[in-house]
Amino acid sequence: MKLFVFPLILLVLLGCAVKNVASHTVEPDGKVVYVVDHGLHAGIVIDAKVVAGVIAGLPFNGEAVRFIEFGWGDQAFYQAESFSLFLAIKALLLPTDSVMHVVGLPYDPGIYFRSSEVQRIRISPMRLNAMLNYIDRSFTRDGQGQLIDLGRGLYGESRFYAANGNYHLFNNCNTWVMSVLIQAGMPEPMMVTLGANSVMRQVRAYQNQSAEPVK
Repeated sequence: MKLFVFPLILLVLLGCAVKNVASHTVEPDGKVVYVVDHGLHAGIVIDAKVVAGVIAGLPFNGEAVRFIEFGWGDQAFYQAESFSLFLAIKALLLPTDSVMHVVGLPYDPGIYFRSSEVQRIRISPMRLNAMLNYIDRSFTRDGQGQLIDLGRGLYGESRFYAANGNYHLFNNCNTWVMSVLIQAGMPEPMMVTLGANSVMRQVRAYQNQSAEPVK
């Protein structure tokens, strides 16, 4: 592998473990979804009440949680307490097990993640339902249909859950987010979306083409 490729693929994986903190306000509109740029890793945020109607078993209930963020990534690296070069290389070069990272947000994502870029997309109820079903299928469930809880998440009220699919360079946290957004009606990209910056660029382009931009 050429030397300039290794730093690139390492940064892609590191982006799936970025820890962000922030806080405050709400806009519970089931037709609006949010895309958050955590630096190199993107996440999807959806109104909690809408999520509850499709994805069963999440513990984020009540008025304290207004939105839920979803992310997908490598199981070992995502949950590691500290950086591991071995896990980073293994995750990128070999197909590895994956996890879902789920966060309950008490405020509007634009304020909770105030240090990050947050883009809003307005979509139809049909598209929103397609997104939620895609996310639901990303979880692994046990024989009783229950989510498999793997422990505390990275920040705030968050948990890790067992997920479907193997993680590798060309199937990473950002390609997963892009797949979710395709369910929302975004066009399939010409090339594999490896980085969060590419995800956000395509989101902005989609908003510019929208006949009814979110105000």
